[in-house]
Amino acid sequence: MIMHQVSKSFVPSFQHFQNDIERYLKSEGKTEKNEHGQTVYRGYQAAVDLMYRAYLEKDAFEPLVAEFRKWNWEWNYDDYLMTLSTRLQETGNWSLLKTLWAAVVAKRRTNYNKTKKARKAVPEQVAEELVTKTRELLLDSLHRLGRYASELHQQSDVAEYSAMIVRVEQRRNA
Repeated sequence: MIMHQVSKSFVPSFQHFQNDIERYLKSEGKTEKNEHGQTVYRGYQAAVDLMYRAYLEKDAFEPLVAEFRKWNWEWNYDDYLMTLSTRLQETGNWSLLKTLWAAVVAKRRTNYNKTKKARKAVPEQVAEELVTKTRELLLDSLHRLGRYASELHQQSDVAEYSAMIVRVEQRRNA
C-alpha cells in the first residue's frame, strides 16, 4: 500500500525527520514490540517516502539536509538525495546544498583514502580496481559539487573543489 498524504490527524513537526516518521507510524498504529521488547515499525519505507514528500512540500530543507548528511553515500546516490539537491539548487540555497554535498564528499573521500591505504598495506587483499572505483566515485561527487557551486556563482568554492579534484586525479589523498 502506498501512502499519498499524511493523515489529517497527524501533523509533522518539520524539525526532526526520523522522529516525525516514527510518530506518524505510531499514530497510524503501525508499531509493535517484538519478543525482545524492541519497537518494530511496519510500513517504514512508505512512511519515509510520505514524510519526505511532506517535508519537500513544506520546503523544510534544513531537517532533510541534517538527516541525509548521516546516510551512507559511499557507493551510490538515490532519488531522495538527487531530488533534494535539485530543489536546493532551484531555490539557490547554496549553504544547504554545500552542507549536504560536503557530507557526501567526506564519506567518499574517507572511503577512497582508506581503500588506497589498505591497498598499500595488503595489496593481495585489496584489488587496484577497488581503489579505482572509490576514486571515480569521489571524483563524481566532487564534479557534481563543483558544478553546483559554479551554477550558483560560488567561485571560491569552485576553486577549492577543482584543487581537490586535481589531488584525487594525481592519486594523492583528497
